[in-house]
Amino acid sequence: MSTRLSPNFWAHEFRCSCGCGDESVSPVLVSLLQSIRDKSGPLKISSGVRCKASNAKLEGAAKNSWHVPRRGLGHAADVKYASGNSTPGAILKLYVLADQLGARGLGLYSNRIHVDVRTGARARWVHSSWSWRNT
Repeated sequence: MSTRLSPNFWAHEFRCSCGCGDESVSPVLVSLLQSIRDKSGPLKISSGVRCKASNAKLEGAAKNSWHVPRRGLGHAADVKYASGNSTPGAILKLYVLADQLGARGLGLYSNRIHVDVRTGARARWVHSSWSWRNT
């Protein structure tokens, strides 16, 4: 049975995809995602917690990714609209909303955004899959 973390998010949604069972996620991240969801509508977590082994297998994943637990908690998630709406305009709107609501780390991809609650300096990036021409 999965634990409810907020009105709209459950622990299993953040579970590492390798099957290791790790799903421990920062309550600060869950709170931020809930705020984003409250203003944007239903969201889907496409990648939550990643164990070190899973992260190492992902092409392009940062070795010090905030998806990998620190002090036992993951601090990042890749999210998209649950409706499947991945038009560039919709994804950009989600990115801007996450920025306005206080995401510390924020990445823009063709069909999703990366959101994290890192410590230290804020970070922003646009992945090569993103195209500004379609917005």
